[in-house]
Amino acid sequence: MIIDLCYPIQEHWRYGKFKREELSSFARGDQWQITGFTMGSHWFSHMDFPRHTGAEYPDSEAFPLDAYNGKASIINLTRPEGCKNYGFTKEDMERATAGRNLESIWLLRSDWGLQSDWNTRNFWNDAPSMTTEALEWIAERRPSCVVFDFPQDYAIRELQFRKVGPDEQPSHTILLRRNILMVEYVTNFDKIGKDSCDFYCLPLKLPHIDGCPVRAIAVV
Repeated sequence: MIIDLCYPIQEHWRYGKFKREELSSFARGDQWQITGFTMGSHWFSHMDFPRHTGAEYPDSEAFPLDAYNGKASIINLTRPEGCKNYGFTKEDMERATAGRNLESIWLLRSDWGLQSDWNTRNFWNDAPSMTTEALEWIAERRPSCVVFDFPQDYAIRELQFRKVGPDEQPSHTILLRRNILMVEYVTNFDKIGKDSCDFYCLPLKLPHIDGCPVRAIAVV
């Protein structure tokens, strides 16, 4: 079974400069239907390479496909009371991984997308996030890629109001700058139904990119 883990690429208040247009249209009498898209490399469901955080860090060319495709472990951080404004801790990570032999790709499951609509501002304003200690705990264990179903840095909510640099987004400094890749803004981990899956996440083959929207899937 293939499970789509991505949010749709469509008009969204957070990505106001997103543009989709008909470059060639049957309605205008053209012979072909051709659509054009304009979007940023870190919009919608996307992956990050370390270059995103500084010119001295490696871009996409430094990482083989198997660094972010293959066997993955689902790390269940869900809470009976929900995770609104919750900061996941090192202890949460330890409980969720106790006794397990983890794959190199980690899918961190909060089910935040079931608790808040991705199309609303509350999805960001009330989101859970990772504490610095939890991120350091992850970095010490050296997964090749970490996939989040929630906005993992608290300051991400501030991006709608002001510029927020890497130093305010610790996942980007603690993980990316140690060559641990990240995939952000995905969903549907609840549909996987197992502790592990095959995870596939392919950016467009654009040379030397800092990030790219992706179509991420789980195969179970």
